[in-house]
Amino acid sequence: NPAEGLEQEDLARALLLMITNNIGQVAYLNAQLHKTKRIYFVGNFLRHNVISQQRLAFAIDFWSGGKNEALFLEHEGYFGALGAFLLSQGI
Repeated sequence: NPAEGLEQEDLARALLLMITNNIGQVAYLNAQLHKTKRIYFVGNFLRHNVISQQRLAFAIDFWSGGKNEALFLEHEGYFGALGAFLLSQGI
């Protein structure tokens, strides 16, 4: 049994890392598409989530070969809503 000896916490961490790596790759590909070097991450998911912040920074560094930079805003929880509002206003 491959899952023998694994705790629920181990599975949760593995899933978190897998999803965060995927987000990092998609963010990197979008940065390439839009020709930007800095990638800003916002949202309440990252608030006090050091594991995901570190993994996103690692993923961006890995996929870009050190050419792109992952940045995290201090008051990140409101920027997603602000961006949606500005987009709806055509700004």
